[in-house]
Parts: sequence; structure tokens; C-alpha cells
Amino acid sequence: MKHFFFMVVLLMTCLLQQVNAQDRTVSGRVTDRATGQGLPGVTVLAKGTTAGASTNADGAFSLSVPSAATRLTFSYVGYVAQELALGDASTINVTLATDTKQLDEVVVTGLGTSIARSNAANNVASISASELVGRTRPSTVDAAMYAKLSGAVITQNSGAPGGGISVQLRGPSSITGSSEPLYIIDGVYANNNSYDSGRAAGAFSNAGGSRQDGATNRLADINPDDIENIEVLKGSSAAAIYGQRANAGVIIITTKKGKAGQTRISVRQDLGVTSILRKYGKSDFTNEKIDYVFGGDAGEKAALAAANASGKIFDYEQEIFGNKGFLSNTNVNVSGGGERVKFYISGSRTDEGAIQKNLGFQRNTLRANVSTDITKNWDIALNSSYVNSSNQRGFSNNANTDATIPYLIAVTPSYADLHPVNGIYPRNPYAGENPLALRDRGINNETTNRLLESFTSNLYFIRNEKSSLRLAASAGVDFALTDAELYLPEDMQSQSGLANPGASRYSKNKQLNTNLQGLLIHTVQLGTVGLTTSAGTSRFTQDINSDFVQGEGLQPKLRNPARANRQTLSQSFQSSVDLGYSAQEEVNFADRVIGTVGIRADQSNLNADPKKLYFFPHASLALNVANFDFWTFKEVVNQVKLRAAYGETGGVPGFGSYFTQLNSVVVDTRLGLRNSTVLGYDRVAPERAAELELGADLGFLNNKITLSGTVYRKQVTNLLFAYALAPSTGVTSIAAFPVGDLVNRGLEIGLGVQAIDRPNFRYHSQTQFWLNRSEVTRLVVPRTTAGPGFASLYGQNFLALGESPTRWFGNPVVGGVPTPFQESQPTYQVTFANDFTFFKHIDFSFLIHVKQGGYNSTLTQNAYDQGGTSPDYMNPVTLGDGTTSVIGYERFNGELSGQTKNYVQDASYMKVREVSLYYSFDKEQLGATMGRFVQRIKVGVSGNNLFLVTPYKGGYDPEVSNFGSRPVGGNQDLYAFPSARRMFLHLNFDF
Repeated sequence: MKHFFFMVVLLMTCLLQQVNAQDRTVSGRVTDRATGQGLPGVTVLAKGTTAGASTNADGAFSLSVPSAATRLTFSYVGYVAQELALGDASTINVTLATDTKQLDEVVVTGLGTSIARSNAANNVASISASELVGRTRPSTVDAAMYAKLSGAVITQNSGAPGGGISVQLRGPSSITGSSEPLYIIDGVYANNNSYDSGRAAGAFSNAGGSRQDGATNRLADINPDDIENIEVLKGSSAAAIYGQRANAGVIIITTKKGKAGQTRISVRQDLGVTSILRKYGKSDFTNEKIDYVFGGDAGEKAALAAANASGKIFDYEQEIFGNKGFLSNTNVNVSGGGERVKFYISGSRTDEGAIQKNLGFQRNTLRANVSTDITKNWDIALNSSYVNSSNQRGFSNNANTDATIPYLIAVTPSYADLHPVNGIYPRNPYAGENPLALRDRGINNETTNRLLESFTSNLYFIRNEKSSLRLAASAGVDFALTDAELYLPEDMQSQSGLANPGASRYSKNKQLNTNLQGLLIHTVQLGTVGLTTSAGTSRFTQDINSDFVQGEGLQPKLRNPARANRQTLSQSFQSSVDLGYSAQEEVNFADRVIGTVGIRADQSNLNADPKKLYFFPHASLALNVANFDFWTFKEVVNQVKLRAAYGETGGVPGFGSYFTQLNSVVVDTRLGLRNSTVLGYDRVAPERAAELELGADLGFLNNKITLSGTVYRKQVTNLLFAYALAPSTGVTSIAAFPVGDLVNRGLEIGLGVQAIDRPNFRYHSQTQFWLNRSEVTRLVVPRTTAGPGFASLYGQNFLALGESPTRWFGNPVVGGVPTPFQESQPTYQVTFANDFTFFKHIDFSFLIHVKQGGYNSTLTQNAYDQGGTSPDYMNPVTLGDGTTSVIGYERFNGELSGQTKNYVQDASYMKVREVSLYYSFDKEQLGATMGRFVQRIKVGVSGNNLFLVTPYKGGYDPEVSNFGSRPVGGNQDLYAFPSARRMFLHLNFDF
């Protein structure tokens, strides 16, 4: 027996030695395909075994591989997993590509909780850093979202430098409120207001009104390079947890954070040039045209003859908008840290010229994001950002026709010589101002200083494998101080006829947003069931202080309004406080059935009763069919998810809606008050949106093909609108009254295809399709105009039962009812994004955006017809009596005039949004010398807004919208600043 045991032990020892002899060690390095930098924490597994390892801070790994293993798998959150054959190799180096649409990425489901995308019941859109700035260089964050966000209508209020972008998600959620979603930046309730410059007031305007001068919005202050990702809660079913501020959706912006490992330095320099995307064009004059435009005036014919003889025929559109603006963006960031403290610090300088001289946009930013683990159960993070931005925006849009350059270009014939002589600009006999003088001497500048601070903390009371309990606390501050200056010298033509020529206006807008939030979040795993419970409270405040001083009757060369003959002063204060209480329960059964139910209760001093709570419930259910045992098609169809979600949100009334305001008046230099003709409403309450969203997500061939579809129905009730009263009451209207309901119905489809994924060639495409339809379903007032429309001739929007509030109506008017025309909302939109990688070092991408339908109302063409400068003015047209005329004359004051169809035009388009080509030199290519210091060098060229195909003839760009910040009536083109094409050279260094 003793010999037997000896032989067994000897045999087992020999077998173990033989097994160990067959095991081998495989080592290598895993890097980011885009940056060439090592990826820490990548999971490396020998497929079919339990052997595995993780990469270190530099991306290196070493793994003892059993003899039975033939393949290694590499996986990392946010990257496409790779599986490679081992062969006889002992060293394997791998590059992983980012996967911005992968199903395991985390998306927001609550104020302090998140969920894997594969389990989410809502269509939450995500935009990664590589999508924002990895292809080309946008000037602003909102401009970077163009064509990357399904369910959105994004319009550009003006092509002037520095933005002025409006975003509307899933149709209008109000009639008179804001179309803008709620922006959350690192937990801060961010300010995205635009401030009226005052061009529609006093000596600067004869147009009247406001919010139509293409103002910037404050999202332009954020440096796109600092953003890690953007998540978009498009509808009420996803945004319900944010309560009464979320009717228009929520956009959550997360900035970059440091990662454990070696300190990394990145330097980026972009240099570019901008030029006009599309000219409107012109037509020169002949004696025949003068007969039509000026009634055959002999003086005009003589002026034309003299100009032709001297060769002085001018293209003022080219002179003013033909400038080549220089673009420069410099960005430096440093990131890194250890296991306990991580940091990200960046500084940037953006300096953009424009297609018009003397205009531009500058932005300087500093950011410091620091996070630390105080103990193993307590972590905190502090995100700080300072911004100084400046805009020189010039004079465009409809604030004043006498001081609006696109209008002046339209009505000035090409034979008029308006160039200065010895510094003196001649008068323009065809309009109220010389466009060259306005370009060179008018001032419309804005400067903003802004500070954003956020603090987050997670304190764990319980933390183990089965459960955790933590207190998630956060605080945020957003303070912005915006100074604006308007100035028109006293000797300018538009000023010379005024009683007090020369106008100067200085405006100051201060806005302070603060928010505090505390949540208790408990998670527990009970077998295959996971529970996440959260409850907490939040507080949001907003204080706005706006004032201006305007002077009229300036002394020569003095811009100080205090020295003017006449001064106008104004100051206004707005203050609001919101309190919210929320609770949510999430149940996850083995990633197969995921259900969420929650409620939000809000109160605000903007409501009639500031103490009344308004409740906003939400519930969702996701069913991962492919995760059940009965699903046997996983190799072909690896994901089948059915989802449904319901939620309600609110839209708080505008400031002062619940009381009747007194207006100030000055009598004999004494300040007094007078009654308003507009009443407040003492029962005003939030508008409310209730949305049901249904959808399905499919994944094929290990997600090489993904398909998602979503349908939604969002009903907005108690729309607040001015309620007209009988003149006998002594007042004109109630400022904000619940007049009816509105329904938005829509469809969103996304298709992703990893068509080719080979070591030397990778091709990925992403196609998105979406549409929205709106309808007024209840109305307690008669049909009434909605939005800021002009005369019926040019098209107006109406609140009418059974109609869309964004549909155009106009002439002819039959029986007192205007004729219906087309919709301003698009029939549908499609985007097609394509990314190619060749030989691991060459990256090529392009993004195409198609909008079908969506009609604009334009007065721009009317101005060109008025001046006789329309490109098609002299095109022949046959009239009803068989005679022949020219179309420009007939549109303006002939047989075709007075017809709305001339001004409501198809604004469909196909745009090449972005094109880029890059080459990356990795550490090995840089050699032993440079590779010691530089991890990667990336060089490339790119462009955005490169190419436009459109039937639209009403203006420079079918996207430019005069009232884009309004939910209804925004698609109007009134002398907007042209859009620009942007081309760049890029140089990136990673150390």
C-alpha cells in the first residue's frame, strides 16, 4: 500500500509538471485607438477559462494562459470589445476603439441613479466627446449637437459669430414660454438665457418688438473640448424626475474628469478660415429693369449709364459678407491622479473671425475638476469653471430696417456708389442707411464673465457585496455677468433725421442660479432581484437683475449715454425659488425585467400658490427578451428589448404671471406709477406635459447591427396664453391663462452598423430618422394668432382646434378665415454618420443631414423684390390675361402680389455637416527619441457646414430663423445674418 501511494503521488507530480510546462505567459499593452494612450483597467480573459488579468496604469498586462486556451478577449466600458487568436505569440498589443452607442454604457434614470443602456426603458440619446469635437471644431456646444440628436429641431437664430442656437425636443411644449430644454452641467442648473440687446427700442429701431435680433445664448460660454458626454432626456417620460422645469426636455452635460494613472498632457491647436456658405445673389440693372423698379425714372437711367461708363458696378453682398474670417482654437489640458485623488485641469482660447469685417467671437476658459476619496466610504468632487467671452455681432435680423445690413443690401442697386470719400460715407438714396457705414461704424458688442461651480459628495453608511446605503449630496452655482453696448454715431444717416441724433445704450444683465440637492440611495441584491430605492429633496433659485441706460442726442465722438441730451434708464429684478421632493424605486430581475416607478413633487413662487405641491409621476418597464433561457437565437439576435415608459413634467409660468404689474411713468421729471392694461392671473399654475413612450431595441451578431425604434405621444395641457378681454373691461388681456391642450406624436428610428471590423479597416455607420406631428386638441378661446407673426400676407401661426400651432396660414382670406399652408415643422429628418479607420492610423468621417419639409416665412425675398435686386427679378412670367411681365415686379406690386405662397417657402435641405481626415502617429512610430516624451501626434483637416442643397430661395440659409427661441412662430427669415462654412487644420499632441 505504501508503494501504491508513492506511485500515485509521483504520477500526480509528473502530471502537474506537464500541465505547468504547457501553460505560458502572454504579455502586451492595450491602448486607445484614437489617442494611442494606454488604457488602465481593461479586463483580459483567456476565453473558456477562468484565467484573467487587468491592465495597469500604462495599459500593460501579463497573463498566465492555460494550454487549452486559444483566444483572448479584451473588454472595457465605453470601448468595443475585441477577441483575438493566440497562436504561438507571447506578446499581443491591442488597440480598442470607443463605442459611443454600446449597450452597456451607463445612462441617467434619476437624480442620483443610473442604469446600463441595455436595461433602460427610455430612448435616452447620448453624444460622446469624440462625436462633439473628434471630427471637427464647432464654435459652441449647441452647434456641435447638429445632426447628432434624433427627435430634435435645432435652428440657428443668426449666423453671426458666437451662436444663437435654439433646440426643441419632440415638438413644442408651450406657446409663449421657452422652447429650450433644461441644461444640467455637472449637476448645476445652468443658465442658457439670451438677453435682449435693446436694438428694438428707441433710436435704434423702427421695427418694435424684441427677441428678434439674433441674440446669443449662454451655452456658447461652455468649451466643447471640456465635455465628456451629453445625455438628452428628450421627453417627459424620461425627464419627469426633474419636475416642473422639464417640459421641454433635459440635456445633461458631464465634463471630463481625471483618471488614475500617469499624468497626461494634451495640447490641441486648430487653425481655420470661415467664408459665406451661400450667397443670396443679385441681378444688375438695365434700363428695362429701371422701368419696372423706378417707373422709368430718367435720373436712375442716367446714374446707371454713368456707373457703367466708369465701371463702378458693385456687389455689396460680396463686399460685406465676402470676408474670410480667421479661426483659432487653442486647448491645453492636464489630467491624472492616483487611487484617491484625480484631477483634470484645462485652459482654452477661442478666437473666431467672421464673414463680415469687425465682427467676431472670443472665449477664454479655465476649468479645474478634482475628485478625491476621503475614506473608502466617502468621496467628493469639485468642478470649477471660469469663462470670459465676447461677441461682436453687428446689425442684422429685424431689429431695425434702417439699421439692418441684409435689408440695406437688398434694396440698394448695384450702380449706387456708397464708398467713403476722405472718410465721409455718402448718403444712401435708396434706404435709410449706408450699409458700409453701418458695418464700419456701428457697434453691437457683448461681453460675459461667468463662473460655474459644482460640488458632489457620496457618503456610504453601508457598503458590501449585497447592499449599500449612501447619501448623495450636491450643490451648484452659476453666475453670469453680461455687459452689452450699442452705439450709432450722431452723423450716421439713420440718426441724422432724428430730433436727438446719436444713440448709445449700455446694458448689464446679472443672473445667479443656485441649486442644492440631497438624496438617500439604497441598493440591495436579493438573489436574482436587485432593488434601488432613492428619495430626497432639492432647491433651485434664480435671480436676474437687468438694467440699461440709453442716451439719445450724443455729442460728437462721445459714446457716454450720461452725456446725451436725453436719457432713458430701466432696471428690473426677477427672483424665483423652487423646492422639489422626489422618490423612486427600481427593480431589476436578472437583467431580464427592469421596472421603475417614481414621483416628483414641486412648488415654486412663480405659481399662484407658492406653497402648493404639484405632483409629477413616472413609471417604466423594460423587458430583455434575449436574456431569458428560452431565447436560443443569441448568436444571431443577441438583444431583443421591449420597453414602455410614462411620465409627467411641468413648465412654470413666466415671472410675474400671477399679479398685475404697475408700470412706471415720468411726469414733469417725477417718477410715478400707472395701471397696466394687462392683468395677472391669480390661479396660474404650471403647464403640464404627459408622455407615453413605447419602443424596441434589437442587436444582431453581437451588436454589429443595432436597430431601435420609438414612438411617443406627448400631451401638453393647460397651455398658458394671453386671454383677450372685451374693451369695456378697461384692460386688454390676461397675461397668462390656460387656454387649451396640445398633442405631439412622433417616431424615432436608429440604425447602427459595424459593417467592417478588421485590423486594417474599420467602418461604422449610424443612421437616424425622426418626425413629429402637433395638434391642438382643446381650445377655450376662439381661433387666435400664435407666435410673433407679421401681417397675414407673410404667413401666420394660429391656435385653432384640430390644427397644428406651427402651421402657416395666410392670404387669400376667405370668409374671414386665412388659407392654410404648409407646416413649419419638418416632415421628417434623417442623418447619416460614417466613420472609417484605415491601417489603424487614418481616420475619415463625414456626416450628412437631410431635412424634408418644414416651411419658412420670409420677408427677405420681399426686400429684394422691393429693391429690384432679386436674382430672378427679370425672369418672364405669363399673367392671367395672357400678357408677359417679369416675376420680381409682379411678386412685389403686380398680379402675384398679396399672395402668401410667395413668402411661405419650402425650407428642405441636404447639408454636409462635417467631414474630417486625420492621421495619428503612435508612440512606436515616433521613435525612441520623440516617443519617450510624446504618446501620440494627430494631424488632420476638417470642415463643418460645408455644402448645402436646398430649394429655398427666401434667404441665405433655410435653417436661419428670426424667432428661433420661441416655441411657435420661430421659422421666420427677416434679414438674418448668413451662415458660414468653416475649414480647419488640426494638430494634437498627447504627452
